[in-house]
Amino acid sequence: MSYHLYHTPAFILGSAPSGEGSKLVSLFTRELGFLTAIAQSAREERSKLRYGLQDFSYSEITLVRGKEFWRLTRAECVSNIFEELHGSRDASRMLGRIFALLRRLLAGEEKNEPLFLSIEEGLRFVAEVGSKHSVEGVEIVLVLRILYFLGYLAPRNEFDPFLSHTNLWDESVISKALLFRALAVSEINNSLRESQL
Repeated sequence: MSYHLYHTPAFILGSAPSGEGSKLVSLFTRELGFLTAIAQSAREERSKLRYGLQDFSYSEITLVRGKEFWRLTRAECVSNIFEELHGSRDASRMLGRIFALLRRLLAGEEKNEPLFLSIEEGLRFVAEVGSKHSVEGVEIVLVLRILYFLGYLAPRNEFDPFLSHTNLWDESVISKALLFRALAVSEINNSLRESQL
């Protein structure tokens, strides 16, 4: 009996121990959306999966659908996002909040490539620019885009600069986001309250 292998890039949103040396991994994948997969023996020293499944990494993974769980058969770290943030406490905390929000809002295996790409580009921008000022702006834009792509945010003219070109990242986008900071935070809080998630 042959099993279909699914290959996809993925963000490692978090993980938890499972059984003897395995772990359950929360993944946001480009091809399959959000899912949880079991990684057999991934906590053991000799495991080939171990380094590709560190929390807050971006990895190329291979999955097989099992009866109850997805199973990870390969994981190769493309970048450890946490390390790429160069020890910036603000950026690291922002990353933790963004990944926690994704775990909270993403519902099941539903492909959302535009959201995946927007997060990928946003985190790359933070790693390259990395100032405290830009981290705050990036977080506002990322959260607005997450809510927008997942249907929790009604369009507003003020947010057009961030939502009409969702892969655009530059200093002008960040400056505009900071101009509308109070309005954005208010809208974000209202959307999260209404989502009841």
